[in-house]
Amino acid sequence: MDTACMEPANAVKASLTPRPESAPTGHGLCLLLYVAAAASSSVLLWLCFHPIAWGFLGWIALAPFLVLVRAQVRPTVVYGLAFLCGLGFFIPVLSWMRVADRSMVGGWLALSVYCALYFPAALFCVRCLERWRVPLVVSFPLTWVALEYFRSFFLTGFAWYYLAHTQHDFLSMIQITDLGGIYLVTWIVAAVNALVFDSAYQFPEVRQWFHQRQLEAYRTYASIDLFNRGVLAEWLFRRNLIFEAAALGALLIGVYWYGEIRLRQNQFRAGPVVCLLQSNLDQRLRENAAEQEDPGQAAESVRKHFTLLCMRAAFNHQTPPDLLIWPETSFPRPWYEVSPKLPLDQVPPAWRDAEVDMRDTLEKFAAAYTRVPHLLGINSRQLDEHGVPRQFNSALLLGAEGRIEGKFDKVHRLPFGEYIPLKNWFPFLSWLTPYEGDFGIQKGEKLTRFKLGDHHFGVLICFEDTDPFLARQYVEQTKDGPPVDFLVNMSNDGWFDGSAEHEAHLAVCRFRAIETRRAMVRAVNMGISAVIDSNGRILKAREVPDTQPTVWMVSPDRFGYPELPTSEWGQFKKKAGVLKAVVPIDNRASLYVATGDVLPMGCWAILLGGGGWSLIRRRRSA
Repeated sequence: MDTACMEPANAVKASLTPRPESAPTGHGLCLLLYVAAAASSSVLLWLCFHPIAWGFLGWIALAPFLVLVRAQVRPTVVYGLAFLCGLGFFIPVLSWMRVADRSMVGGWLALSVYCALYFPAALFCVRCLERWRVPLVVSFPLTWVALEYFRSFFLTGFAWYYLAHTQHDFLSMIQITDLGGIYLVTWIVAAVNALVFDSAYQFPEVRQWFHQRQLEAYRTYASIDLFNRGVLAEWLFRRNLIFEAAALGALLIGVYWYGEIRLRQNQFRAGPVVCLLQSNLDQRLRENAAEQEDPGQAAESVRKHFTLLCMRAAFNHQTPPDLLIWPETSFPRPWYEVSPKLPLDQVPPAWRDAEVDMRDTLEKFAAAYTRVPHLLGINSRQLDEHGVPRQFNSALLLGAEGRIEGKFDKVHRLPFGEYIPLKNWFPFLSWLTPYEGDFGIQKGEKLTRFKLGDHHFGVLICFEDTDPFLARQYVEQTKDGPPVDFLVNMSNDGWFDGSAEHEAHLAVCRFRAIETRRAMVRAVNMGISAVIDSNGRILKAREVPDTQPTVWMVSPDRFGYPELPTSEWGQFKKKAGVLKAVVPIDNRASLYVATGDVLPMGCWAILLGGGGWSLIRRRRSA
């Protein structure tokens, strides 16, 4: 082959790959604008979430950040600004962590730094895809979805503050969650952000501010020898932009139309009647009482608090509820059990006595409340088959006669709150936890399907309701049992003292209900306890007058169940009471339950496949 003929082609190929260049001397204003763009995205993202909760800003919040994709400055500057953009968002939005305990300040900052690293990672991937001529309206959502998915499981996962969460209050736009999960909503919101940025980028004045006076060569037909390639570049860019806007506009119309259809499907069957116990016990007071006072006295004060709630729930109604649901770890005594594989002669007498005593206590407890079943949030201790004691965060179903009818051990443990990751390699990480000594709980082994009359339900403890994978598994037919009819979240948010964590936690739950098309009921210490139907609506509760502790009732009016506005969520924080409701049962199927996380895994397949292909090409050319 004639090598002379290949030289022009290689020159064209080189021109197709934009490479960041150092900013010209004296262009300090340009760098300042890059800093302002990154800071703008930090502020806009923070405004999307509670306590401000201007979720509509989610459609444009990352548009300023995307200026860094085509920044013509040193890579260290670009990726440094991307990291600071993420840090400027996560530090304030996660500030509720420091409320829990002074020792959690380190954990708050460490988690903020970790989450902020996803911003430069996303920027790197998008800039690579730009060189491969992938439109930004595709490359950016593809990358953002892939990284959110990775964050959901790496180091047990932290699936908070997704881009989709900004839209939790726009129910028509998030009903597609039952098609592709929360990641499908993130994809669409990210695509709109990319389109908004490209719409601004088409103007020469905008490019001039950032010293990008011409559209990059890969946006043009560089191989065509025309006398005015700049005019052609402008025309091609705007033509592509019109196509992208038309396609995305049609998609948004379809999303809204689908959402409206789903929201009209609101005729649900009446399920069991539940009473959700909401305590208002500050976790720090509970911990201090247990350390400074007699532990028995601390347990007694907690027992009296919940006795009052149980009395109100069991005896304040003409018909007793089918189930009383307690918050996480709220029962004042631990549950003891012995593995059936451990020989009886190897069980310590004290442990055996504690197990018998606890069973007798629960039987008397059930008899005291008109034989109403209880779902207890409880710490449990088990001797395994080797005689080694293990501790779990559990949900215990206590039948009407006082017998244990089922037990679920928390599967998704909380880093630094329930275990210390990598503590054998990095002992200093123990400083980031409010606990002392060798603490921690074991991971549960299966998802228990509890039976209640003709219905089955599954339990998500604490932040397990932020994990799409666990909720989806409950609605699948598996060896553990049939699909559940509704979900229960029991949580102890007493650490967070009325901060924005309470609203943020409730907002995430809406997506689990829509993904699975199953209602969710929440019993939460310090709030916000709630009933969420399978369309993601928080059902409004009316307060029963002259009740102490407060009793709330969720009941329909002539227009159906009214919805609780987001602006009123805060009224239910730090308030003891009982929420009584009929669980709405939905039999609709969910495509997401059947297919799982196909979308984010497909995004990773494209990224890894493209990266591998690029690496192979480089090696061959070398």
